[in-house]
Amino acid sequence: MTKNRRYEAHYDRLNDQRSAAAAERPAPVTLPPAAWEPLELDWSHPAVPVWAWLQWATGPAEKLPCLAHAWNQRVVLVSWEPGGLPRTVFVWRQAVTRRASRGHSTMSGGE
Repeated sequence: MTKNRRYEAHYDRLNDQRSAAAAERPAPVTLPPAAWEPLELDWSHPAVPVWAWLQWATGPAEKLPCLAHAWNQRVVLVSWEPGGLPRTVFVWRQAVTRRASRGHSTMSGGE
């Protein structure tokens, strides 16, 4: 089977545009270690699908679909991939809810 080079070039350009747009936007505000230390983080493998409110230094907070990788009583480490570029930040625990929750609305310590 052969590739259609016209479509391949078109989608390559679209991906380049999306990556450039994501790179132009500054990273959201992340919490410093002082906000969650000395508490250890509970790590999840695989990551848990969540909604997280991310705060931007240059604009209002946004609720985005993310993955929760680790958490404790105060914070959650979330990641997402805007335009295919992976980003990771710490957010307050109250800013995170499960996407496909079945009886759990926030991250709990036993997970």
